Amino acid sequence: MKIVRLVFLIHFLKLLAAADESHPNWYLLDHDGCGESVSDKIIGGNVATLGQFPWMAQLGYTRKLFSSSTPRYKCGGSLINPLYVLTAAHCVSGLKGERMVRIRLGEHNTRTRKDCEDAVCAPPVQDFRPDKVIPHEKFQQPAMRNDIALIRLDRPAKITQYVNPICLPYGPLLTREYTGTTAQVAGWGLNEHQMISPILLHVRIPFVPLAHCNRILRHFATTGPGQLCAGGQNGYDSCGGDSGGPLMAPQAIDGPPRFYIIGIVSFGSVNCGSAVPAVYTDVSKYVVWILDNVEV
Repeated sequence: MKIVRLVFLIHFLKLLAAADESHPNWYLLDHDGCGESVSDKIIGGNVATLGQFPWMAQLGYTRKLFSSSTPRYKCGGSLINPLYVLTAAHCVSGLKGERMVRIRLGEHNTRTRKDCEDAVCAPPVQDFRPDKVIPHEKFQQPAMRNDIALIRLDRPAKITQYVNPICLPYGPLLTREYTGTTAQVAGWGLNEHQMISPILLHVRIPFVPLAHCNRILRHFATTGPGQLCAGGQNGYDSCGGDSGGPLMAPQAIDGPPRFYIIGIVSFGSVNCGSAVPAVYTDVSKYVVWILDNVEV
């Protein structure tokens, strides 16, 4: 009986790993050019180099009564093809007195009109309006289950070395166990001085087993299927303003390493950078949902 169950489990995992590649919308993603970086809140983070994470998006918000005001950028996201940005559902759903009005791509330093590094300058940022916002239909607050959403841009992004999609996990990445490894988070969230960083930061953090995470978070949250835990090192964390951004790592599948999005920043401790891990939406569990909701 145990052998039969083992064979069934192996067969099921193979079917799961192939489910995304057989999806009719699989061709809408750029699997050859995604995840490439022009260089080989982030508490304790390092300044990203220009173009290091070209899929990073900023989401801008205005008060509903003052729609003509300058947007405030409070969440992040990841470009997954020229028309879609992947983010957290709590960044676009249940907004009180606000609305998300702008998506910005190609940003690096929010204080400069032109971003340059070593005499090399990036093209101007690309700004978009949301054409369609798709939060997961089973998104739950405050548990933050199914905390994932898609934003369709009002026109295709112009793909450059500074604006380029990140790869979605497929094949063996759909069933990979990440405990014992690390990944990176990037964003313009709070830095170690509790101030919003004007420059894109990134930090490397370790994955934490869900069981351990649940023990630490037991007084205010629980995690389950569809979620990941990472961080928990003093001084290194995602923080306010990083919500919706990617938890990512380079992976080599059928070629050289490319960056794949593993998680989406969902929630964490009020005291950013403490010894409490943050919780991320596990993107591998939602690849079929993503493909179901992208269009030409």
